[in-house]
Amino acid sequence: MAIFNQCSKIAPFPFVEYQVMYYRDVLAGKIEVPSEDERNVDANKRLNAEADRPLKYRYEIQKSQFSYNAENAGYCGVPVENDFDMKLLGELYEVVAIDRANNPMVYRNKEYEFNTDIGDFELIKQ
Repeated sequence: MAIFNQCSKIAPFPFVEYQVMYYRDVLAGKIEVPSEDERNVDANKRLNAEADRPLKYRYEIQKSQFSYNAENAGYCGVPVENDFDMKLLGELYEVVAIDRANNPMVYRNKEYEFNTDIGDFELIKQ
């Protein structure tokens, strides 16, 4: 049994997908889980990296979620460039976040389309 961490304020896919793949590979013995000491060191680094922020906000991963996804994909042997363009997803996430802050009543009505040939996205429906 596993409990997967579903953060708020993120794009849930591929976030959950890569966590599930990581867990699968841990169970299969393909990935060794870091020791408790290593995990604590990593947690403290993340906690202290933003010491100027209130404690309850220090573990937010909003902008770093795409590098986290790429890291998890790498552990599982998934070539991210063949699955998702994390940089492009991150850019779209920022555009939508700004739009959500400025237009909270209508931002969900918009639809975007990726054009991976040119590495960009465009608004297709308002």
